[in-house]
Order: sequence, then C-alpha cells, then structure tokens
Amino acid sequence: MKKNHNIFYKVVTLIIRNVGHLFFQDEVIGSENIPLKGRCILAGNHTSYFDAYFLFRGTKRVVHILGKIELFKGPFGFIFKKMGLIPVDRGRRSPEVIRQAINLLNKEEVIGIFPEGTFHKDDIILPFKPGVIKMAEESSSPIIPFAIVGKMKFLGKPKIIYGKPIYLDKIATSDKLTYLENIIIKMIKENS
Repeated sequence: MKKNHNIFYKVVTLIIRNVGHLFFQDEVIGSENIPLKGRCILAGNHTSYFDAYFLFRGTKRVVHILGKIELFKGPFGFIFKKMGLIPVDRGRRSPEVIRQAINLLNKEEVIGIFPEGTFHKDDIILPFKPGVIKMAEESSSPIIPFAIVGKMKFLGKPKIIYGKPIYLDKIATSDKLTYLENIIIKMIKENS
C-alpha cells in the first residue's frame, strides 16, 4: 500500500475509533491474535453496517475490507477507495476481487471479510461463501476468525472476539468452509 494511502487510512480510522466511543461501550477481545506483521485474513460474522468499525478497532494495521459495491457509489465512496477497501459486486461472481485480495495478501497485507456476504436482521448466521477459503489457500494465509456479539446501538455494549489463527493446511477435514463457519458459530455462542 502506498504511504500516503497508509496515512489517510490511519487518520480516518483514528477518527472512526474516537467517534465510536461516543456511541458504543464496545469491547475488543483477543486482538493479540492478529499478527503485527505478515499476511492474514480476518473473517467473521456480519451483524450490521457498523461491523467494519470493529476491524479498525482490532489492529492498527491497514485492513483491506471487502464491501458491497453500493457503498462505493455513495458520498463515502472516495473515502473507502482511498482507504484501500475493496468493492464487491454481490450480484455476480467476481474472480477479479479474489485475485486483488490474494495479491494484497502476497504483499503481506491484511484482508477483512464477512463470508456471509451480507447481514441479516435476525441473530442467525447465513451460509458462508467460499471466497475466503480460496484466498487463504492460494496465498497460504492464516485466517483469524472473529465473532461480533451484542447490538450495535446507541450506548450498546457490543464486542468482538478474535480467535486463534487457523492454518488451513493443518485442518484434516476437506470441508474447510463449514469448519470455519462452525468455529465462528461456537465463538458467538460462547460469548453471547
């Protein structure tokens, strides 16, 4: 990532973190599981429009979050692009998005992804999309699972829990997507 983008990202996320404290009594648990350097993928459940806030809170590293393309068409589109977020067209398959994420991982960057692809108003987990596994396998990146629990509402007490890194080459099961999904579901249940 270019240095000027890095500075822009740090300034914007500093503002987001400070403003967030005015609205939420949030808690971050397990941020030590995010490596201080080297490639990794932060992957977890999607509960609201504000979930990216927790990815900014979990680490001071630049996190390239995959977000729906509609966000990049609005008034904040310029800011999201400048921060290095990656637009995803959910209406079609986007191999170029996966390739862009893999390229960033190969440069020792951090990707943030919500494998459900969208959030649901009820407290349920939608089936995960396979892109997260493809990214991890093709870049040999560990996945840091996270679980967001609690409501993102004014003076609410939401929290994010980052789990231990998952190295897919050390997983015995062939259904790695379900394995990841089950870990995150377990983290949610244990912390709700």
